[in-house]
Amino acid sequence: MKFLCSKCGACCKLAGPMGGAKHGLPINKDGSCANLVNNECSIYKTRPNICRVDKMVYNKDNMSKKDYFINATKSCHKLIDINNLDSRYKIDIKEYNNV
Repeated sequence: MKFLCSKCGACCKLAGPMGGAKHGLPINKDGSCANLVNNECSIYKTRPNICRVDKMVYNKDNMSKKDYFINATKSCHKLIDINNLDSRYKIDIKEYNNV
């Protein structure tokens, strides 16, 4: 199972307020990650673990990987709303039943 990412850039746009600098991310004056270029990560293949949902700890409180990814996706939905992005970027949670 893998995390379903719509590549909306919402998390990258809020990297500064979310503490990205503490994890080595270069932050622009507007709070976005400087690696976000034309709404795409310019270091995607070598991005740090803080940018990798699948690398973060998911077994806390005996949570399954699927449940962790669903919770992370719900957080993504909130970030999409905060950034006023098109709702088409929201991954349907039901998609995790097909993975």
